[in-house]
Amino acid sequence: MKWLGFTSFALLATMGTAIAGQATDITSPNSDVPYLGVHGTFTLDASLPESLHDPRNPGRLVFEEMERFSFYRDFAGNDAIAENCEYSYSGAAPDPFYYPEFQGSIWDLFELVSEDEACQGFKYVALRAPHGDPIHMHFRYGGETSSFDELLAMSTDEETSLDPWWSTYCAEGVVACD
Repeated sequence: MKWLGFTSFALLATMGTAIAGQATDITSPNSDVPYLGVHGTFTLDASLPESLHDPRNPGRLVFEEMERFSFYRDFAGNDAIAENCEYSYSGAAPDPFYYPEFQGSIWDLFELVSEDEACQGFKYVALRAPHGDPIHMHFRYGGETSSFDELLAMSTDEETSLDPWWSTYCAEGVVACD
């Protein structure tokens, strides 16, 4: 889906989404921010061992106007996993563990619309839009056999030392942000 402007973002960000068959009236905490803040480069928080040593976490994420995402293994962006993957915004959903106690614990959901084979491992993307001081975000993804429900349910998963999966990414140039 091509975006027409900020008004479209705000409208979609406040529409809510259906998760696990239930309609929600959740609004993105960044509904008043252009592109929900999902624009720019973010690198893995090197100060958090649980993020840094989790093999699921790309080192660098690049977002272009909330519709094109690129994923890199390294912090510098020299080793691409998938580039210029196109996404549509699918709404916002509450974190099943932290919400409603923490009202800002809301995930923005994006679904892959491009056909590029390299992007298929990132079919579903859930992220806690950029927030805090310093600015940071949280990111999860899943491939074709995944779903938004699965990504959200990870907040309650305690099966391994790396779960719940709660990777942290800093705005480019910041090395510790959470």
